Amino acid sequence: MKLVISAGGTGGHIFPGIAVAESLLAQNSGNSAVFIGTPYGLEKSIIPDAGFKLHLIEAHQFLGRSVVHKAMTLLKTVKGVIMCLKILKMEKPDAILGMGGFTSVPVILAGKMLGIPCFIHEQNVEPGLANKLLSRITRTVFVSFDETAIKMPPGRAVLSGNPLRQKLKRIEGIKDPASFGIFIFGGSRGAKSINDAIISLLPYLAKHKNIAMYHQTGTDDLDRIRDAYSGTRVSHEVFAFTNEMEKYYALSDVVIARAGATTIFELAFFHKASILIPYPYSAGNHQWQNAAYVEKEGGCHLVSNDEATGERLFGIIGQLMKDRELIKKMGDNLGKIFVDNAALRIIGGIEHGLS
Repeated sequence: MKLVISAGGTGGHIFPGIAVAESLLAQNSGNSAVFIGTPYGLEKSIIPDAGFKLHLIEAHQFLGRSVVHKAMTLLKTVKGVIMCLKILKMEKPDAILGMGGFTSVPVILAGKMLGIPCFIHEQNVEPGLANKLLSRITRTVFVSFDETAIKMPPGRAVLSGNPLRQKLKRIEGIKDPASFGIFIFGGSRGAKSINDAIISLLPYLAKHKNIAMYHQTGTDDLDRIRDAYSGTRVSHEVFAFTNEMEKYYALSDVVIARAGATTIFELAFFHKASILIPYPYSAGNHQWQNAAYVEKEGGCHLVSNDEATGERLFGIIGQLMKDRELIKKMGDNLGKIFVDNAALRIIGGIEHGLS
């Protein structure tokens, strides 16, 4: 099977798409995957670095802009559809998989015009505008969260889970049982507001000798956060970015992070108790919806971006430090939402849709 995958903008759309492509190739040497994205998102570097061919097209977001901008966006979408028609005629895929976001719109529209079977994946609890529209014209909507199915057209949704990187492995035996590890990250680029919250948290942790902090800051904030830690006695590792997420999940008791779907499903994979601080400007407030779902399942403490102060965080951390059983229970609760073999479920669903 040859699959065209539309994935662009943020890592939340791109990394699950790459996970599907990697599983497709691993399944059969005769399979292939080609990506379509835009010049404006992270896909321009991430997808070629992962070893996949990437075509670039015009695609732009509709939300939160003026009427004039929306009219211009429609014109650019038409241009994007024309570009996609040429690409699809050249690549001749058996199917198209849209990973959500505005990048998928011209790709799916062009695919429908050419009669190519089209499928989409929705990562978040609350479907984005693009997927709400595209769900009406695609064969199947693969969803990460079971709650999302009722928000899609009847009979279209299939629970697949959220595809994670194939190299993600659980590591055992590297954590000191006497330590209390806290892993902080705000995505690959970091999150300044979370970094600020951790700076205000440090004085509260100073008297606890067993604390170990692992903090991914993002490149722009690295020096400032390193300086903040250097003035404390808190044991720490501070880094701009890491390719060793597995290591730091294994070293941590609690994770402080944003609430993107990929983050949540990684936490579920590792059964990690968490404090989730949703990004307040995510489209459709989808990170808040994700975190609220996890909190309802008993897998996290949900803290709004505005309420993420040192005092608030320490109130939660202090409680968890005294109750290791609660940490385990939260991790196990979050683990219940994990759907194994998500990428293979999507590939199987596409193959079933083609038969």
